[in-house]
Amino acid sequence: MSEERKNNKRREFLYTVLRGLKHVLLHNGWLKAIAVIISVVLWAGLISQDESLTRDKTFSNVSVSITGADTLRNNGYIVVSDLYEMLNDVSVVAAVPQKQYDNVDPSSYYVRVDLSKINGTGEQEIKLLSTNSSTFGKVISTNPSSVTVMVEDYIVRQRIPVSVSVEGDIPESWYMSTPVVDPTVVTVSGPRSLVQTISRAKAVINTKDIEWTEGSTILSSTIKLYNRSGEEVNSPLLNIMDSSVSIDSVLVEMTLLRKASFDTESLIQVNGKVAKGYEIKEVKVSPESITVAARQEVLEQLTELPMERTVNVKNLNETTMFQLKVQKPSDDAIISNETVTVTVEIEAISDQ
Repeated sequence: MSEERKNNKRREFLYTVLRGLKHVLLHNGWLKAIAVIISVVLWAGLISQDESLTRDKTFSNVSVSITGADTLRNNGYIVVSDLYEMLNDVSVVAAVPQKQYDNVDPSSYYVRVDLSKINGTGEQEIKLLSTNSSTFGKVISTNPSSVTVMVEDYIVRQRIPVSVSVEGDIPESWYMSTPVVDPTVVTVSGPRSLVQTISRAKAVINTKDIEWTEGSTILSSTIKLYNRSGEEVNSPLLNIMDSSVSIDSVLVEMTLLRKASFDTESLIQVNGKVAKGYEIKEVKVSPESITVAARQEVLEQLTELPMERTVNVKNLNETTMFQLKVQKPSDDAIISNETVTVTVEIEAISDQ
């Protein structure tokens, strides 16, 4: 037996009972009160079983879905207004069948805004949409029924250079190579008013986050965008990409080595005698010290700086500069200077 036939039989039964009660009321006054109560109960039962009868139900703080954002961007537009803020206090009134009144919730009506319908920039009105349900009834109204948003052109800028900034102090006994970032350029997309101001991207690493051990170290760093004035441009509407993949961080690689410093001036030896009638006024050495960064085992065996040390001033009668070569203690060692400049100032001896 179908549900509709069952409902019809229930209604026929209830109507029969009600007619009987009417007869009793006409002939038995004392039963009136009881009959009224029974009638109300039976009538409530009839209403609750009749699915064609509905009651309005109001839902507050309804969650609204935002659809069509990808299509909107593909069409060259983007909403710059804060839609989530605009849609944080939406109410919905729905005509709900009696039988489902206590079971229904707002998700049954899929309340949404569809951004794919936007086809221009500036202020655009978007209506709130909903889906009627055969089980839970239909939406009568939404408040607000629409929102007005600001729309801009959606643009893409490629090959934005990425630099690295190091914050904090490097420990005195350690050497850190110049950090190398990957990727070196990124693509940025978003509203025209923001994207056109961006000139560079920067990854920031802090020396406190580095584990100071010998060898190559790779860190992940959040990437930030900056305009030509050096001010950060930060917005959830901006998208940073590498090879069409959205990213929010980059890899920074550097080499860490132990280091030691050596005094150069004390190592220089001056041989020979200047020309007759001349004398050495001063010997200047630049740089005064050289730093060597290498593996710990190399530094432990390095008792002095491997470099040329001797300058020959034989028969010189004028100030002369010498370039002395500094050697690496190992192939992977790093020295702060490859040469040491020695300036020997020579002057004529003045008559006493």
